[in-house]
Amino acid sequence: MEEVDPGWKSYWAKWLKVCRSSLYRKPTKQTANDELAKTELATVHLLHPYYGVARWAIDLHWSEKKARRIRNLAGITAMHRSKKSSKKRTAPEVAAPENALRPYIDYHNPEHPWEGSSFSRMAAESGAWVQDFTYINWQGQWVYLAVVVELLTRKILGWSVGLRHTKELVHEALIDALSHNPAPPILHDDQGGEYLSHLVQGTCKRYGITQSCSDKASPWQNGFNESLFRTIKDEVGTPSNYDTIGELYEAIASAIYYYNHERIHTALKMSPVKYAKQLMLETSETLTLISTERVYHREVRH
Repeated sequence: MEEVDPGWKSYWAKWLKVCRSSLYRKPTKQTANDELAKTELATVHLLHPYYGVARWAIDLHWSEKKARRIRNLAGITAMHRSKKSSKKRTAPEVAAPENALRPYIDYHNPEHPWEGSSFSRMAAESGAWVQDFTYINWQGQWVYLAVVVELLTRKILGWSVGLRHTKELVHEALIDALSHNPAPPILHDDQGGEYLSHLVQGTCKRYGITQSCSDKASPWQNGFNESLFRTIKDEVGTPSNYDTIGELYEAIASAIYYYNHERIHTALKMSPVKYAKQLMLETSETLTLISTERVYHREVRH
């Protein structure tokens, strides 16, 4: 080529505004590293098809910049599902309580509280559980999933599935959570009639739980479970693939296990169960240290 058209590489290097020597370069170590990284990312994507850049970076111990670059090189795109129609609500039996979580919100702009407000203290200090439900269209009918989530660890503590979104459905999820965990100081939800019932109110009084509701027209106050439900639905996949309600129930149970034990939560940088275990370990170490210091001071005094 040089003999037929001498100077062609210089011409194109100038036209492309690149170094002429780069046209002679052979694949480098960076290229090999990128190929390995593409394989690693493809493997994670296969296991977690709905992960995005943030979770890829956490899982692979990369920076988000690298995850984004390798994603573009590999041509990998996280899967997404379109939203369905809104949920229908039932009429409340009792008046909505005050929002007991409001004191834990650090407002950036009180006039526009949904913009830039911090909810970190709410998760760390309130000890609250939050509850909500969603719906899945299966075989031409709605199947409803109610969950109770620990705000600190984002772990699903209790859940129930039914063909109607009733007070009994959400109450079953609450009882499921209470049967395996100490009662929380606060139970928070929106102002849906399923939660504002004598049934749920009676259980909260019996366990000494303060009920809490988001203000009207303030969905941002109870948006903790939106990402959770999206993950559950993504893991369940296409509901019509399940022939029976039992198969769908098993798929939901499997999706909840995946959410609790395997899926990285971006706010925690790990799964809810792993985060909960880490908190227990830190608490145990702190208590041991306090006990040791008390014994030491007691011996010194004597």
